[in-house]
Amino acid sequence: MKRIYKTHIHRRGFTMIEMVVVLIVMAIISSFIFARATPGSNDLITQAEILKSHLRYAQIKAMNDTVPWGIYIPDAGSYILYKNNAPPNNNILPGEAPGISPAPQTHTFIGGVTTSGVGTTINFDEWGSPGTSTLTITLSQGTETSPITITRNTGYIP
Repeated sequence: MKRIYKTHIHRRGFTMIEMVVVLIVMAIISSFIFARATPGSNDLITQAEILKSHLRYAQIKAMNDTVPWGIYIPDAGSYILYKNNAPPNNNILPGEAPGISPAPQTHTFIGGVTTSGVGTTINFDEWGSPGTSTLTITLSQGTETSPITITRNTGYIP
């Protein structure tokens, strides 16, 4: 009498248990990553991008006009759009609502974001240049900072 032995067929791939274990480990790791993200840093990033877009706006306005346009930072919590070294009354910053306090040419930082550039004026000439020196404005929120650089002569804002 012949005996028949069952041979094990080795299949390549992952079992369902291995897949479930990997998914559980990935879920645990991602929960730690999301828990470490501070919600305040989103405000800092957002305010930095808004300031960059407003600087670019002033730069474009200067290139389309015969007088310099720029941004003035009167205090740590806001900045003002300027035309020929005086706040324009009929021009508003993009995203600011007219008729609401503060004035529409003023942007106020939110979420505890402040700047160290108090008293700084960034003027752009008809070529979009801020002058012969590179300017840096640093926004901060708690211990986090976000520097904004305006390149000399070219006015490039990365």
